[in-house]
Amino acid sequence: MDQLIEENMGLVVSVVNSFKPKNATERDDYTQAGRIGLWKAIAKYQVEKGAALSTYAWNPIRWEIIKEIKSLKKGRYLTLSSEPDGYNSKESFWEICPNNISDEECHLLELRRMGYKLDEICHIIGRSKSYVKKTIYGAIHKIRESNEQ
Repeated sequence: MDQLIEENMGLVVSVVNSFKPKNATERDDYTQAGRIGLWKAIAKYQVEKGAALSTYAWNPIRWEIIKEIKSLKKGRYLTLSSEPDGYNSKESFWEICPNNISDEECHLLELRRMGYKLDEICHIIGRSKSYVKKTIYGAIHKIRESNEQ
C-alpha cells in the first residue's frame, strides 16, 4: 500500500495545487489531508470494477482536502505544521498555555490534541460526554482569553 501511495502522490499534489494554497504551511496541510484521502481510496478501490485508481481516488482526495480547509477555517485543530519546525512537542505547545489551566484541563486537551475523539476521552477518564466537552471548551476559552491580552 505504501508503494501505491508514493506512486500516486503526483495526483495528490495536482489536487492540492487546484486549491491554490497561500503558503507552504497550507500546502503541507492540504497534502497531508490529500494523502489521507488517497489512503482511504486505495483501501476501498476494487480493480474488478474497471476504473483507474487515479480516477477513483480523485474525489476522496478532494473531499479530505475540503474537510481540512473547513476545519482550518473554523480554527478547530492545531496542525502539525503549526509548530515552527514541524515537530509536535508537548513542551512548545504548553509553553504558550496560561497558568490558570488545571491539570485535568491540560490532560483533556492533550488527549484531544493526540487525536482522541470525545467518546474515547470519556471512556479513558470515566466522565460524561457533557462534562468532557464543557471542560475542553472552557480550557480553550481560557487559552483564547490569555492570548488576546
